[in-house]
Amino acid sequence: GEGRTERRVPISGVRRRVATRLKEAQNTLALLTTFQEADLSASLDIRNKHKDLFQKTHGAQLGLLSFIVKASATGLMDIPGVNGVIDDAASQVVYRDYVDIAVPIPSPRGPVTCTLRSVEKKSILEIERELAQLADKARKDALSLDDLSPASFGISDSGSAGGMLGTCFVNPPASAMLGTNAVKQRASVVGGKVVARPMMYLSLTYDHRLVDGREAATFLVSVRDKLEDPSRLLLDL
Repeated sequence: GEGRTERRVPISGVRRRVATRLKEAQNTLALLTTFQEADLSASLDIRNKHKDLFQKTHGAQLGLLSFIVKASATGLMDIPGVNGVIDDAASQVVYRDYVDIAVPIPSPRGPVTCTLRSVEKKSILEIERELAQLADKARKDALSLDDLSPASFGISDSGSAGGMLGTCFVNPPASAMLGTNAVKQRASVVGGKVVARPMMYLSLTYDHRLVDGREAATFLVSVRDKLEDPSRLLLDL
């Protein structure tokens, strides 16, 4: 009918390469997802209380992502299987003693996945400074290949687009990806009373060939506990 048209555009080389890698990963990994919810009252209280002084003192913004990155890095050191990978060619499992985390960085062309290296050694301040440097490079279209290098773990963020709950896609050589979502006021039972709390649903999509369900759930509970009580991050608990 009139006005019913179609428009065809060539698939870009980048999108074609990404599509190929996605299918390769889907055909190789045995992906499962487990879910958890976190009450972010304490994390948001710390951020809101200290963000102005933090920026004045250190010249960096204080956001939730650095808390999530640090909580993940600590959990990965405790549960090394989630940070490992199967080397199919050698029929071996590779356990890493370092944590490289891929995170979404905003850019004029949309989010870009960049890698924070050796996160297990870094403080929240160091993570925030590195996130700011990557965001600045992305704005200037000056990201290096090292910034985009493969990671041992990934964090996705559908919350910035309003996503409530979802699964992720794991990008090898990682074996797991943490999904973060929008923070919403939801009913929560605290001390036997129903109260409104800022809640976030978390997900962990993982390669079930390497990571069993108990490890995945334990890791996700570890991340939740650290976000609900950020003092654990200071005390390595």
